[in-house]
Amino acid sequence: MKCLDTTFLIDIVENPDEVRAVSEELERHGEVLATTAFNVYEALLGVHSIRDRSQRTKLLDLYSRVLARLVLLPVSVEDATKAAELGGELRRRGHDVGADSLTAAVAIRTGADGVVTRNVAHFERLRELAGLEVVPY
Repeated sequence: MKCLDTTFLIDIVENPDEVRAVSEELERHGEVLATTAFNVYEALLGVHSIRDRSQRTKLLDLYSRVLARLVLLPVSVEDATKAAELGGELRRRGHDVGADSLTAAVAIRTGADGVVTRNVAHFERLRELAGLEVVPY
């Protein structure tokens, strides 16, 4: 199973050409694709911030279709605790990865073998700390 970061969710809906190659590769390998409830929040927050009602409605429909094809991973207190541990360790080392530690924690708990992201810098730091594979695009 691969966990899709917010960057991928946004790009698959709004910039599909940017993710086409990695999407086809994951599909060829029969990967189960998942994302976290938090990543859904991040992506949809941007959509709900759009003032143009028709554009917002169109994007919400597209996101709904994409999300229907994914395994949706809930966020638990255990995940929040692990995310704080990972994020805190990286901060002590002088690196802040923000909420990406939450995506990583959920991916680790659920047995995902990687995170698909455009935000390679943050997830590489998390990989070094927690061993989670980074699938860049």
